Amino acid sequence: MRKYAMVIFALGVAVCLTGAAMMAFGGELLGENHTGIATVTGIVGIGLIGTSGVTFASISSERSSKETKPSTGGVSSG
Repeated sequence: MRKYAMVIFALGVAVCLTGAAMMAFGGELLGENHTGIATVTGIVGIGLIGTSGVTFASISSERSSKETKPSTGGVSSG
C-alpha cells in the first residue's frame, strides 16, 4: 500500500509542475486567458499531494499498531 501513496505523491507533483508551466508558458499554447485552467491544475496537484500524505500516514499507523506489543498493565513477568 505504501507504493500507492508514493505514486499518488509523484502524480501530484507532476500535476503541480504542469500547472506551474501552464501559468508561466501557457499563453502561447492555451491562448490569452489561460490562468483559470492553470490554477485549477495546480490546486488539483496540491490536493493529490495532500491525499498521498494522508494515505501514507494511515498506512504507517496501521503498521505501527501491528508492531506494538500489548501492555501487561505495569506488571513485570520476571
